[in-house]
Amino acid sequence: MDRVLLTDSDRFPFGPDDLRLLADAGITLDELPGHDRDALARAGAGAAGIFVYHARFDASLLDRLSACRVLARCGVGYDNIDVRAARARGLQVTYVPQYGTNDVAEHALALLLACARRIAASDRAVQLGGWPSFAELGSMRRLAGSTLGLIGFGRIAQALAARALGLRMQVIASDPYVGARATDPFGIRLCPLDEVLGEAQYLSVHVPLTDGTRHLIGAAALARMRPDCYLINTSRGEVIDQQALVAALDAGQIAGAALDVLDGEPPGPGSPLLHRGNVLITPHSAAFTEEALAEVRRTALLDVLRVLTGEPPLFPVPDLAARSTELVRSERPMAVPAPCKQGPEQQERRDVGVHRRRSSIRHPPEGLADQP
Repeated sequence: MDRVLLTDSDRFPFGPDDLRLLADAGITLDELPGHDRDALARAGAGAAGIFVYHARFDASLLDRLSACRVLARCGVGYDNIDVRAARARGLQVTYVPQYGTNDVAEHALALLLACARRIAASDRAVQLGGWPSFAELGSMRRLAGSTLGLIGFGRIAQALAARALGLRMQVIASDPYVGARATDPFGIRLCPLDEVLGEAQYLSVHVPLTDGTRHLIGAAALARMRPDCYLINTSRGEVIDQQALVAALDAGQIAGAALDVLDGEPPGPGSPLLHRGNVLITPHSAAFTEEALAEVRRTALLDVLRVLTGEPPLFPVPDLAARSTELVRSERPMAVPAPCKQGPEQQERRDVGVHRRRSSIRHPPEGLADQP
């Protein structure tokens, strides 16, 4: 009888339907609260499949999991798994590419709205017995006509864009892996990164974590942003250089930040991001709706069952090199991103279909999925 291990079971327990599926398949479930590395190695020593949330699987840990046949990442991003090392050891690695698209987009919008209307500051003041005036709360803005900048234009960014357009916001985006045909249906301008940084009043980050996107939003990027801009991050904490962000907040370079992810979670009690009136932090909970959590569990579970019964998974982590070639081929001819300042030559440029200008983002095409 095969055994499988659920990591972080204290935060992400299986539901009755999931347990019934495992029982019907004759599979025993072991549960590991949290994801301590040594505890994981002990608990996973005999497991044929492991459900992965926050645990990191590198080559040395994989060597201690000799019975494992499949790692099921319960989410979109898989930067916490050494996929190459896993495959070299004969393991399947699966993920859930559609997980939390609308849920994370809604959370990003909620953070944006909270910044725009100073919801957290207002609540804190009233809870402490105050009733702040306009002058005490500070500036608040109407969303209609304001500019939302998107860094990355994958599924989650597109879902956020649709909601922002419904609020009559202007939306611009930067993503070197999409052409104008991806943004045209939304009526969104595709711009070089520097222009998005310089024009956005709300900047929402939607890229995966790679060597090229680590600290993508650093001191140089923050210096280009408007002083009234709010930075919103629901992707990965390490995409933002937190030291640079703190320095920018201290210097008044940007208006504030709303973060669902941090470089180091949870933050320590002495974190300089805590106890700031212009910083909102949520506990990596953007995809924590009941519906999204049920879907991610079921999708990951079904793929594990497929692998353990000798069938190929429905959602294997893709071969990035092959995926990159396929995407580039499918997008030709590629259009130049529409400049942020629209001009009469814009449609002509699109019709010609010359190669688009690439921004300084460097992330693989699979990052278009974003990462809850």
